[in-house]
Amino acid sequence: MKTLKRHGSIACGIDFGTSNTTIAIAQGNDEQITLVPVEDEHLTIPSTIFFPTETPTVVFGRKAIKAHIAQEDGRFMRSFKRVLGTSLMKEGTHISGRKTKFENIIGHFIEDIKNKAELLADREIQHVVAGRPVHFVDGNDKADKEAEGQLEAIFASAGFKNIRFQYEPIAAAFAHELTMGDTERLAVVMDIGGGTSDFTIMKLSERYITKQDRQEDILANAGVRVGGNDFDRALSMKCFMPLLGLGSLWGSKGLGFPITPFFDLSELSKIQYMYTQKYKRDLKELISQSNDKILTRRLLSIVEEEQGHTLMSVVEETKIHLSSSEQTTADLSFIEADLQAHIDRTQFEDSLYGNLESIQKTVNDCIVMAGVNADDVALVILTGGGTAIPLIQKITRRIFPYAEIADSNRLSSVGFGLACDAKRYYLG
Repeated sequence: MKTLKRHGSIACGIDFGTSNTTIAIAQGNDEQITLVPVEDEHLTIPSTIFFPTETPTVVFGRKAIKAHIAQEDGRFMRSFKRVLGTSLMKEGTHISGRKTKFENIIGHFIEDIKNKAELLADREIQHVVAGRPVHFVDGNDKADKEAEGQLEAIFASAGFKNIRFQYEPIAAAFAHELTMGDTERLAVVMDIGGGTSDFTIMKLSERYITKQDRQEDILANAGVRVGGNDFDRALSMKCFMPLLGLGSLWGSKGLGFPITPFFDLSELSKIQYMYTQKYKRDLKELISQSNDKILTRRLLSIVEEEQGHTLMSVVEETKIHLSSSEQTTADLSFIEADLQAHIDRTQFEDSLYGNLESIQKTVNDCIVMAGVNADDVALVILTGGGTAIPLIQKITRRIFPYAEIADSNRLSSVGFGLACDAKRYYLG
């Protein structure tokens, strides 16, 4: 990896996402912002981590996913950002039989990102603007403040001396502002990531870039803890879990099979807890009273073989395919020979109904808070992987009928914008 030329002071912006993470470097003078290749040539890295059982070397990103799919012996984790502000932060988890705190798990990941940026910069980076959702936790200000405090402590432990937070949608707006020209435009940023959907309404113009204080330009922020992981869970429950027994009958009275194991298997943060001996034993007992053991034995097999994350990777891939195709076939032969799921876009969109209601309500609340009319919005900036879903784009055009839609650099605009903010704040 070639190193950057040194130009004055240095700072960075880190978009630590539920699904993907980016980091960008800002230097003094007139140097451009530089996105860091964080995994080989990739400018994004999946927010995943793998702890091998036999070696102390921790593996990150695509390599972690590959190790898990290859069923190497160890502990695989993803979407750990969603643990911030919850009771799990205090409870921790077991890795190779040892109790491990989540701040250490997240810390490993942040240190790896920081080291890669410093390798490119050929020097230490002490200043960071870190992205954060509008709400880590919905409707709980105390938990929200705790989550930010936990993340700040993790960044400090990773070696950052000066840490500042910025809302992720505002950062995306800063990135877009660089190419806008001098005309002021009323803009809405829709950031639909893996864990949250966040929205900002603000006034943008290239001539505002050098302003030290942008508060007067920011009219409103709103967010809800709904994102790509929730879309995956909804798709899983509607189209995949019925193949494992969801909706089948249970017991002598013909009751519905309990929903809990299907929900746990569709929620990334809960999958690992299904692999305890007690959970496996209880599930086996539950399935012994199933009226459709052909289906429910598939469920037991996934849990006993610890293939839950493999299944959810297939669900995620199906979601991505259905964003560009009307139908797709998911290969589930790792569960049972020749097993497939044939899914069309209509089924996927039907599964999203409740989640999209929450997102639309939050957008409308943001418009009201800003004191503007939706028809006055001239620009909508789409960022985050969730904005690639055609139905979300359709809803966006319906809410903002006269706005230009900008949707390039969905996965890197927040990190780039955070570095823009770092440059303004730390480097003048």
